[in-house]
Amino acid sequence: MDIKKVVVTGDAIFLDRYRNLFIAISDNCEQLDYLPYSLNEAKLSNFLKKVLPTSLIPKANKLFRKNRKTFISKSQQMESRIRQLEYTPDLVIHLFGMYSPFADKFDIPYVMYLDYTMALAAKNWSPWAPFNNPQELELWLACEHQAYERCHHIFPMSNVVKTSLIEDYGIAPEKITVVGASGNFTEAYQGEKTFGSKQILFNGSDFERKGGDLVLAAFKKVKQALPDAKLVIIGKKIAIAEDGIENPGHIASPSQLRDLFLKTDLVVAPAYCDPFPVFLMDAMNYGVPCSVSAKDGMPEIVEHKVNGIVIPDLKAEIIADNIIHLLSNISVLKSMSERAREQMKIKLNWDNIAKNILQILSKA
Repeated sequence: MDIKKVVVTGDAIFLDRYRNLFIAISDNCEQLDYLPYSLNEAKLSNFLKKVLPTSLIPKANKLFRKNRKTFISKSQQMESRIRQLEYTPDLVIHLFGMYSPFADKFDIPYVMYLDYTMALAAKNWSPWAPFNNPQELELWLACEHQAYERCHHIFPMSNVVKTSLIEDYGIAPEKITVVGASGNFTEAYQGEKTFGSKQILFNGSDFERKGGDLVLAAFKKVKQALPDAKLVIIGKKIAIAEDGIENPGHIASPSQLRDLFLKTDLVVAPAYCDPFPVFLMDAMNYGVPCSVSAKDGMPEIVEHKVNGIVIPDLKAEIIADNIIHLLSNISVLKSMSERAREQMKIKLNWDNIAKNILQILSKA
C-alpha cells in the first residue's frame, strides 16, 4: 500500500492520549490529519468518574448507554466528515471500536487500533457495556463485527483482544497483528532511579475497577510489617484519612508525575479489568517496577519476576505479601527497574509500534 495521505479518526480524548503514535507514523507519510469526533461523551464520562463518588458512577453510566443507533449515527457522521475533505486519503486509521469511520461506502482503506472489544467488556466489566437488554448488545456486536470485517487490518494492543476478535467476531487471524502500546513520552528516561523510600503508588482514577478496595486492604498489612511504608493514591480525591496514605487527586503536570514516579519504589495495579494501561508503561519508563493483576493485557506489559510481579489470584493478603517482599529487597527492585526500562526502550515505545504497523501495511 502506497501511503502518502493519512487521516486519523476517533474520540478526541483518545486521539490526544495516543497522539505520540500518530506523530511517529506521520514521519513516514506526506500528510497526516486528525478528524476527532466532536461530541465529548467520552471526556464527560471520564470527568464524571473522577469527580463522582464510586457509588454514583453506575447511575452516571446510564447517561451513556450504547445501542445500534448510536453506533451507526457516529459512523455516518465520521464518514461525512471524511468525504468533505479536500482530498481522498490513502488510509484512515481509526482508534477503537465504538463506531466505524464508514457506514455506507467502504471504498477507502482503513485500519483499526484497538485496546478492547465490547464482547470483552460485557464479560469482564459490565459498566462498560451499558445496554438495556441482551438484544441491544447483540445488535451492537453485529455493528462492531461489520466494522472489523470490512477493515483492511486490525492492530490490537494485546493478544487478549486478538483472541476476542477471532473467537467472538470470527475475524481471520491473518488480518490481525498485535502491536502493543506505550506511555506518555517520546524518548526513554535516561536519568537515575533510586530506591528505599518504601513509597507505593496507585492510580485510583477509576477506583473500583482498578482494585482500590484490594489496595487499601493490602496496605493495612503492609503498614504492620513496614511502619514507614507510604501509599500515594492519585487520579481522584477519595474519602479516606488513614495513617501513611496520601491522596493528592488528579495530577495534570507531567513534571509532577515524573517526580512522583522517581520517588516511588513500587506501582500497584491489582485491577479487575484494565485493557492495556498507559500508567504502567509511564511508570516503567522511569524504572518503577509494577505489581499487577493477571487480567487483560497487563501480563503482556509486565513479565512476572522479571520487571515486576503478576498476581494471578486477587487477594489482599497475596498482594500485601508481594509488596512487603519487594520493598524489603532493594536489590530485587533495582534489577526489575533495569529490566522495566529495557522493555520500554526495546519493545513498548511508539517508534517501534509505528514501525511494525507500517511494515504490515507496506506488504499489503
